[in-house]
Parts: sequence; C-alpha cells; structure tokens
Amino acid sequence: MTNDDNTSRTFAPHRVDILRNTAKQNSQRDFVARGSNAERCPTCLMASFACFCHKRHPSSTSIQFTLLYHYTEIHKPTNSGRLIADLFPNQVDAYIWSRTEPDKHLIERLEKHHGHSIILYPCTDHREKNKAHIAQLPTFNNAPLHVIVLDATWRLASKMLHQSRWLDSIPTFGISENVQKTFMVRQAKHDHQFATAEVVSMLLAQHGETLQSELLADYYDTFNQHSVLSRRRNQLPPKDIPTSKN
Repeated sequence: MTNDDNTSRTFAPHRVDILRNTAKQNSQRDFVARGSNAERCPTCLMASFACFCHKRHPSSTSIQFTLLYHYTEIHKPTNSGRLIADLFPNQVDAYIWSRTEPDKHLIERLEKHHGHSIILYPCTDHREKNKAHIAQLPTFNNAPLHVIVLDATWRLASKMLHQSRWLDSIPTFGISENVQKTFMVRQAKHDHQFATAEVVSMLLAQHGETLQSELLADYYDTFNQHSVLSRRRNQLPPKDIPTSKN
C-alpha cells in the first residue's frame, strides 16, 4: 500500500499531493483502483520497483496553473495532471471540482487572476455562441497567464465546464491544430487521445516555452513507460527499466 508518511518521500508534497491526501481523509469510502494492493512509492505512486522519481527535475514556468479535479480522478495513479505539479510545483494549485459549492480559496484565486485567466478546453457551440471562447493565446503585460485545467475524462470535463456557472465568465481556449500536428509528429504512434499532461505540454509550446514543453513531454513519456511496468506486477532489474529519450 502507498505510504503517505512524508519522511519516506523523495520530494516534499506539492498541491496535488496535499489535495489527494485531504480527499482521502474526507472520503466516506476508499477509492479502490486497479493494483491498489501493490506496494507503491509514496512520491510517484508507481509500484516500488517501477519508481521514476529519479527522472523528476522540478523547474518553473511563467504560467500559473489551477488544476480542477473531478473527485474520481484525483486518486488514480495513472492521472497525468499531477505531473504538471511535479515539474512546476510553485506555479500549480489544485482543487476538487464542485458544481454549486466551489472551494472559497479557489474563488479567491479566480478573483486574484480575474481578467487574465483561460480554461484549457476546446471550443463548444454553447461557448462560441456566447463569445466565451478565444482562438488566440492571450498575453498580459502586468500579470501572468492563468490557466485552468479540467482534469477528468472528456465526458466528465464537459460536465464540469457546462454545469459550473461560476466558470461562465472565463473564456475557453483550445490548442491550435498546427501545434497538435507538430506534437503528434514528435510522439510516434499516438492515438489522438491526449492526456492532461500532453495538452499542457502543447500549451507551453504554443506559449513559447519550448524547454518547459519538452521537459513535460519527456517526463510524461517516462511516466507512461513506468506505468506499464507497474501494471505488470513483477519486479524487473533496474537496467531493464526503459527510460525517456532524455
């Protein structure tokens, strides 16, 4: 089982780690994911023999991120949104989504970033009709870009977006087709179903932060490789564990 004792962690808990532990403590029942009986690294959440903490190199970005989690997503070891907080811990905050009662600290954060926030989500007919979607990534002279990321399956993310009246005034932004094509060329054999970390990597590229984009994309590759090993449930010698290109 995962050990949440901070003394055994490779890195200090970031906002997603804290949110996960708080959700676990407040839950009336345990969330049981596939492989939940495995002995896991308390930091990267992989099976202990597939730990990839040595591939984690925290950096920084000019963008402020707010990860808005569906409650079912926060507990999954396969969740890729947490990778954003792994690499950019000082620029990421995280909250559990609520349709009618958003966290007061989340509302305060939205007010703090009022006028320079976007929601990372493709255009929808409703948003287009109400002029709540923008086609170009905005820039601001006196404030950082603030990006809200809906971290859930596409179906649940759509629900989160359209049922949250408190998000109505914040425009959505979708990654351009050219950036998506460039990303898919770089990532061979891609199935066109982008994970949260991949979409944010593309956003960073579109924002001109090439190094941060590549760092996150490579880290996501490593995460995928070690996730496969973790699901095999059989220990492999460290020399046999594949690593990312960098």
